[in-house]
Amino acid sequence: MSAPASPRLREVLRFLLYASPLIVLAIIGSIVYQHATEKDRTIAEQKRVIEELGKKLDRAWAEELVADLRVDKLTKDPETGAKRMQLTFVQYKPGTEEIAFQRSMDLPGEEVYVDALVVQFDRHFVDEGDDSRGKSLLIFRRAFGDKQQPVDGVPLFAASADSFIPEIARVDKSPGDFEKQIWARFWDYANDPKLAAAQGIRVAQGEAPHVKAMQGQVYKLTLRKSGGLQVTPRLPAAVVGGSGP
Repeated sequence: MSAPASPRLREVLRFLLYASPLIVLAIIGSIVYQHATEKDRTIAEQKRVIEELGKKLDRAWAEELVADLRVDKLTKDPETGAKRMQLTFVQYKPGTEEIAFQRSMDLPGEEVYVDALVVQFDRHFVDEGDDSRGKSLLIFRRAFGDKQQPVDGVPLFAASADSFIPEIARVDKSPGDFEKQIWARFWDYANDPKLAAAQGIRVAQGEAPHVKAMQGQVYKLTLRKSGGLQVTPRLPAAVVGGSGP
């Protein structure tokens, strides 16, 4: 026969008997907690990535109102049938609807073209919100009708005698070297992809979107941060009414 267990040994055995399930539960709880914590971290990281992608898409597709073009009157010569458009162009200060430049014009034809120089930068600059290259840049040049040569159009900027950069095109009151270089060498960038790429320029080109004018309509001109110039009507056709004589 084996000797009976001592009181101390019995206490140890009793402890192990009751403690073992607790230890097992603790181990299981620790595993479950770590798994849950890892899952939470994974979900949090996924949410962060999705949120960041959303911000990049918002920046890329964001549009800025840069100008309005109002159709004041459409006329037609009763003898020759020649059509003309009386228009008002209004450009705004960046990020506002505060007038920076305004010009009225009388153009031949029934379609109006808005000519501008546009610089678009590589997408990653836009995604990152870069200070200098985080959005497209433009200079309005002129407006002209479909019955005239572009060179005969009406200028859409005010220029000072001592600067090749139109006043309205300046980002700062005193334009920096980068901005001066962009516009001074615009056509070099437009014709030399390697030179353009060195400055982070994706596209440098002239753009002239146009619309068939409707009397009483106001067309807004917007510039996409990662794209070009767009012209769309502000007022629905039901409000504007007929297209005039």
